Amino acid sequence: MIIMKFGGTSVQNAEAIRRVIGIVRGRMAEKPLVVVSALSKVTRQLCSIAEAAQGRREDEFRELLSALRKRHCDLAAELLPEGSALLQDCLGRIGQLCDELEDFVYGVFRIAELSPRSYARIVSTGELLSSVIVSAAMNAAGLSCHWADARRMMVTDCNYMSAAPDLEATEANVRREYPALSKGASVVLTQGFIASSVEGFPSVLGFEGSDYSAAIFGMALNASRVEIWTDVDGIRTADPRIVSDTGRIARLSYDEAAEMASLGARVLHPLTIGPARKRGIPVVVLNSSNPEGQGSEVSFSGEGAGPKSIALNEEVEFLRITSPKTGGAAAMLADVYQVLASEGLKSGPETVSESSLNIVLEVGKTASDNAVRRLREKYEVQVSTDRALVSVVGRDVASSHEVLSALLRKSAPVYMLSASPSMLSVSVVVDKAGAKSIVAALHREYFG
Repeated sequence: MIIMKFGGTSVQNAEAIRRVIGIVRGRMAEKPLVVVSALSKVTRQLCSIAEAAQGRREDEFRELLSALRKRHCDLAAELLPEGSALLQDCLGRIGQLCDELEDFVYGVFRIAELSPRSYARIVSTGELLSSVIVSAAMNAAGLSCHWADARRMMVTDCNYMSAAPDLEATEANVRREYPALSKGASVVLTQGFIASSVEGFPSVLGFEGSDYSAAIFGMALNASRVEIWTDVDGIRTADPRIVSDTGRIARLSYDEAAEMASLGARVLHPLTIGPARKRGIPVVVLNSSNPEGQGSEVSFSGEGAGPKSIALNEEVEFLRITSPKTGGAAAMLADVYQVLASEGLKSGPETVSESSLNIVLEVGKTASDNAVRRLREKYEVQVSTDRALVSVVGRDVASSHEVLSALLRKSAPVYMLSASPSMLSVSVVVDKAGAKSIVAALHREYFG
């Protein structure tokens, strides 16, 4: 059997969903488990609803809720036969989900408080709505599709907005639930991104976490492959939104793909690779708008040494931390990472000396502010928010004189140069204003 994950752009409208049904129809012999995301931009809309409720902006969230309901009802009506039982059932389920969401949002509005658990409850609604519609559309198209609730299978900790799955418990749940779900069905459809905490409340795997869900389902069911269907022709040598003439990477290793994702490449969720590698399951990235395209395969083996891709991450903060005392780099590193971990922040490349540390952090708003405040109790901390991280990824790139020479030549001024311990990447911190031009210049240098 195989896992097929379709992202938000792949299910954004009726035309896209019909393409998805055609793609799935062509894989029926492989007994697919289909994983869908929320419709394009719906998760961000749900975030706006939650934040408007917390801010007591009733007119704003009421208008957003109405638009959300209308979009999903109109989509169902466009996909399903008029007057059919399938349409009536689908509209009833959409109405119930929207009614429950509205009641919950009003609860947040009344107390003007939005806990992570409440936030997760709100943003998890998008996947439920989309999956109800896509499942009904598959049945209307003649595919025998059973809808499955991912919250009954995926178990996480209580870090609700960026929850960590309990892989052992999840695997046991999937293996228990799936045989009954697949009985009498040609395809089973469930949701990515969403789960339930050990306390039994809705949780989510972090934004764009549907890839991770798909890989976990693949691991649990020992799938022959995991297909990630997106809006680009495989994994590219750079972001096509920045570089117009990118090339497709036919094959790359698990380690290279994980490195790319952790450094800002948006094709795969950073945690996707782990579950797939555990079972040796290939991950294939394909384009739902071009189903005949070859895509990219991620497995144990890549295509040799040298640059594979250039990644850009503009959503970072650059910290320069200096100790007024000479207490040793190890002690400072321990202090800094303890603070970052307690605030739930992820760090990127770093350089360290006896009395100073340069480090790249993901933007975390309040969490970043809290971390800086705590670090300043002991260290001198300079924060730059106008920087970006440019990285060259590929086997042995960090040991290549040619790669390093071109990177430094094209990137001035450079505020930090860092090579990964795995030698799979080399990164520079540069001014955000010129970062895209640097990526384009490096792409011409390495890939012509």
